[in-house]
Amino acid sequence: MSLAAETPWPQVVKATPLEQYQLQVLLNSGEQWLIDLKPLIQRRDAYWRLRQERYFRQVGIDPLGALCWPEGEDLAPESLTRYRSL
Repeated sequence: MSLAAETPWPQVVKATPLEQYQLQVLLNSGEQWLIDLKPLIQRRDAYWRLRQERYFRQVGIDPLGALCWPEGEDLAPESLTRYRSL
């Protein structure tokens, strides 16, 4: 069994893919955020695979609470506030 590490930043404990490159995330604090990754995906070539909806929906969570995808793309939890939709 793998336990999440203690970190000073919020950790994602659940990520639900939505339409238009958005994610509904639940943090370890109990907060729920809507994350809009469309600007990041369109702007950064490193995230080209995420432009495919089927691949985007394969989002996972690593042991440090970061969002990650099968081929190594990841998004650190401390950077999520940049993409949070209010």
